Amino acid sequence: MALNIFFIFYLRWLLKNFTFLSENIYNLLESAEAFSSHLSAVYELETFYGDETLQNLISHSKEIVDMIRDYEDIYSLTQEEVKGEILNDETTDATEDAS
Repeated sequence: MALNIFFIFYLRWLLKNFTFLSENIYNLLESAEAFSSHLSAVYELETFYGDETLQNLISHSKEIVDMIRDYEDIYSLTQEEVKGEILNDETTDATEDAS
């Protein structure tokens, strides 16, 4: 009986840590995507257009985003609710804009 109680608390602890890890990976992906898009916007300015250093930074940031997406199966388990809410909000906004 005591062993079952121990395993219940251990499982609860593992799930708590898994959720924390999942949320952090998702936040890391969002930050990397924001950085990549910001870098692309700077690159398209007349002053920096064609700069090889910025082009290499853009390529590197996209590689990092792709590497983080390899772990999507981890963070997608806990982020499905958030994604559904975002999709519903975007659909509502698009419907309101069309009106």
